[in-house]
Formats: sequence, C-alpha cells, structure tokens
Amino acid sequence: MPQLKAYPGRIIFDHLPKTGGSAVARWLARGMGSGCVSPHIDDEHQSLIRRHGGQYSVLCAHVSYLKAEGLDPRYSYATLLREPIDRILSSLYFALTNHGDHQLWGLVPLVRRFLDSDGADLAERLLPHVSNTYVEHFCRIDGDGTEDPPTRLRNALAALQRYEVVGVYDQLESFLASFGALLEQADMPQLERVNATVSRPGAAQVSPALRARLLELNQLDLQLYQAARAIAASRPAAATATASRWQHFERAPAYSVQTGDLAIAQATLREHDEITAGGSMHFDLELTAARRIPQLLLGIHIKDSDGRLVYGVHSGMLGALQDGLDAGRHRLSYSVTAALPAGRYTAGFAVVEVLKDGQRDLAWHDSLCAFEVQLPAASVGMGYADLSAQLLTNAAPPVVDAAIRHAPGALLAHTPLPAMRCKHRYRIAVDLRHDGAETWHGDGPRPVMLSYHWLRPDGVPCVYDGVRTPLPAAGVAPGERLAWHVDVDAPAAPGAYQLVLTALQENVAWFENLGFEPARLALQAA
Repeated sequence: MPQLKAYPGRIIFDHLPKTGGSAVARWLARGMGSGCVSPHIDDEHQSLIRRHGGQYSVLCAHVSYLKAEGLDPRYSYATLLREPIDRILSSLYFALTNHGDHQLWGLVPLVRRFLDSDGADLAERLLPHVSNTYVEHFCRIDGDGTEDPPTRLRNALAALQRYEVVGVYDQLESFLASFGALLEQADMPQLERVNATVSRPGAAQVSPALRARLLELNQLDLQLYQAARAIAASRPAAATATASRWQHFERAPAYSVQTGDLAIAQATLREHDEITAGGSMHFDLELTAARRIPQLLLGIHIKDSDGRLVYGVHSGMLGALQDGLDAGRHRLSYSVTAALPAGRYTAGFAVVEVLKDGQRDLAWHDSLCAFEVQLPAASVGMGYADLSAQLLTNAAPPVVDAAIRHAPGALLAHTPLPAMRCKHRYRIAVDLRHDGAETWHGDGPRPVMLSYHWLRPDGVPCVYDGVRTPLPAAGVAPGERLAWHVDVDAPAAPGAYQLVLTALQENVAWFENLGFEPARLALQAA
C-alpha cells in the first residue's frame, strides 16, 4: 500500500501524570515524526486546541478541563490510567527523589511531611495531587466539579466512555496496539522508559497507616479505575495493519549556524532553571574565536514553550556594538529581567560579524538554555519565628486576577511637550479613554499601568519596557475618561525618536495588541 502524506487527523492524548504518558508521547513522536506529534504541553482544553491544533495532528498534553465544556467533536481522544494507589505513590516519590525542595512550586516539602506523617499532615495545596485525581479530572468535561461525589463519578465515567482509546498501565501493549490502529500506523517503535521515579516503595511496602489513608482519599478513583479496566476489556482488539498508511513527518529544524571562525562553547544561566517572575536572569556565554573578529553584534532571543519569539535584542539595538574579539576564549554575559508570565522558555544566542559590505552569521543557536518562570511565593512574615498569622476581615474587596483579552480605548498626550534632555525623567499629561467592558484595576496581581516605548526613526525599539505609571487605586471604569500622566525617562543618547505612550496589564499583554490606540509622538532628545 503506497504511503500518503503525513497523518492529517486530530487526536488528543490526554496524558495523566505518572501513568507512562511521557513514554507514550515519545513513542508517538518517534513513530510519526515531530511534525505530526506535539511536544508535551500543559494547558486548558480549549486553549490547547486553539494554540496548537493547527500545528500538529496529535496533541500530547496534561489537559485541564473547565466547567462542562464537553469534548471537541472534531477530535478523537485517548488516555491511559494506572492503579490509583500505585500512581500516587509513584507521583509522590517522583517529587521527592527526582526534584529538590526549590522545584515543583514548593510542593516537595509538603510531600515529605505527608509521607513522614503516614498521610496525617495533608496540606491543602497537596490535596488535588493525592485525592481522586482521575475523577476530578474527567468529571469537569460534563460538569463543573461542584456536584456531590456520586454525580462526579457518573460524570467522569460518562466522559471516559466517549474516549476512542482507553488503556490501563498494566496492559500497555493492548493500549499501544489500539492507539496505533487509531493512527493507522503499523510499524511503531518500541516504547522507551522516560521520566522514571529514581526510587520508591511498592504499594505493598508502605505502612498500613499510609495505605489506609490513600485508600480513604481515593474511593472514587478506585471505582473509576475498575470501570476503565472494564471499558478497555470490552472494546474489540485492534486490527493489526500490515503497513503504516501515513508518511513519517519531521518539523524543519530551527535555524542554526556553526562556522570555524567562532564557536559558542557553552551557555549557562546562573540562576539555574527556575526563575521568579520579575527577577533578573544572568546568562554567561563562553566563546572560542579562531581569529580576530574586528566588530560583532551579539544577540539573545527568548522563546516560549510554543516556539514563539517572546523577546529578542542585539548589541546594536542597545547602542553597545562590540568592538571585537581576539583569537582565543572569551566570556560574555547578558542580564535580562524576567518580566514574563509563568511558563517554560528557552534562550538562544547569535554572534554576527559586522563587515564593510554587510553582515555574516558566525554562530547561531536557537535554544541553548531552558528555564521556567514561576510566580513569586507569598511572603508569610519576617524574623526567625513562624507565628502562623491570619488576616480576618469582611470589608476588603476581592482581589482581581483576571487577564484582559480586549482593551479598546486610546491615550492622547497634551501638547506642547517639554524639550527632553537625555537621562532625565519627565511627566507628560495625558487623557486616557476606556472603551472596553472590563474595569482596568490599578492594583492586584495583574495591575493595569501606563508606560511607553522609545523607537528609533526606522521603527526599531531602543527601549521597550518603559517606566510604569500606576493608575488611580480605584482603577478606570468602562466608558470613563481620565486626565492622568505618564512618567517617561528620556533616552540615554541624543537624537530623533518616536515616543509611543501606551498601557499594559502586567504579566498579560501590552494594550496596543488588544485594540488600544497609543499616542505616538516625534521627539528630539538632546
């Protein structure tokens, strides 16, 4: 049978944690190609489809469902379950033996306390990881998770029955055969061992008290798991194809350049792989030059987990053209503020030689450092004692943490504007118009601020993240017009510039990308 083009179907592999899903995802990617199968993703169901459905035939993800959104009829769904107590022990000891205390958003010490106390010390943050994880996951496909336990179990079972492929961990070969048949693939590779827990006891080796506690916490999951076994057993055995129908398809490799004139020997992040949002990142780049290079552009580019460019800059944009490097080894450093939403990112680097008649890429690596940005942990006090203080109040308004997705409005600057001297701060009077439907809150974890960009005459930014100017504490209501101001630092070097006065929601988006019209002003700095 002649092979057709790359597999065009739409499938979501609902990867439940510590069920062998990472190995299955790698098996899929090796068999069908990285152009068909997504890398591992953590995302909400509809966001997953919206962001990645056009790029891949098969989406492999830790999926989260919101309230009663249902399954997408355009997609087939597959999942793999593991005996609940065994899965939880694997998950707990994976956290404990594969990670340090500073990783996993502070969950590791909570896991240690839970295990040391035979399950008696259970922090609220840890509860979703050790109690009825399966039911709480699947019940939200048809419900909102607030129903009584029997209803949540029924909803979870009804949703699971609509999955095209349901497997159980101890019958992995049967699951892989069914999944391969759904994909119309016959010659899939052998499964590899991926993300294995370094060390863990078996379910029969833990203390009776801990086992009893886990059984108590997972009565619904134990029932759902037995139903999943029955679903898997009731479905007909997959027909074995003699040949795969679809061609293997790999994504085009990222742009990369290596020359004999210069090599990037190593790139390291001093803060390791976990960064607190708003903190500083320091990248050290080790270079080896085979000859003297008179003039260079040094660049850094940061991409998100979807491969989209988040930020890129080179020394020319920063007005710091590198004079040159002699032959030999050199260390260069970059300092970048992690003003990024929580998530996974990569940093890549480029070295470009500046010639009289143009430029030549000497070394370009799309991704050399991977890191994760996490939201800062809440501070609980100062001093050497923990007094477990609580704040009790009935009058405080709720904290608003909603991301604004549409922000129509405009900013108008008052004229005439002051003459600007380099490196001085000025206050520019503005009128802010809010044409949207959501209040722009000036406080909370995601406040709306006024800010600016400085652009060169050719439109290239020289300062993108300007000084923030807070809005009034009460915020700006829909339809409101506000006479306010923007604090602006003049550029460091004299010249002609364009000043773009705008607004943003911290850790979400600049408003000019959400329907907002900024003020654009031509200015001269002296």
